[in-house]
Amino acid sequence: MPEITRQELSRLIAQILPSVIQGVHMGFLSAQNLTHTQFFVLIAIHSQGQSTMQKMADKMGVSMPTMSGIIDRLVAAQYVARHENPEDRRQVLVSLTKEGKSLIAQFQKAVGERWMDVLVVLDGSEIRAMAKILEKIGQSLSSGKNSL
Repeated sequence: MPEITRQELSRLIAQILPSVIQGVHMGFLSAQNLTHTQFFVLIAIHSQGQSTMQKMADKMGVSMPTMSGIIDRLVAAQYVARHENPEDRRQVLVSLTKEGKSLIAQFQKAVGERWMDVLVVLDGSEIRAMAKILEKIGQSLSSGKNSL
């Protein structure tokens, strides 16, 4: 195989990703009665552990009233809990509830099942190589070097 640049590799990943997740998140979200925006907020909270409402609004590029409405619906669905920030009572913290964490785990399972279908074309050595690469990428993301 000829030499490939990071830019070319990222383009290839971007091209296959929609096909990999096609149907997973749409069916999943409709079964959970969630909008895309609500789901993206859940994912953001999951990745940060806990966050202020203002930080969430800034990261998602929405106003505080919009974020408040999204969080209201996620609280009503019991996926998110609001807490006072003990260090600054003016700030509201949001975190996933047990139900929210379970929802994320269910989504990860559905995506994993989809990947099982996709990875069937790989042989053992290719799977080991891909696992090594994904582990390295995962470590980089969890170290904060490439976090959003």
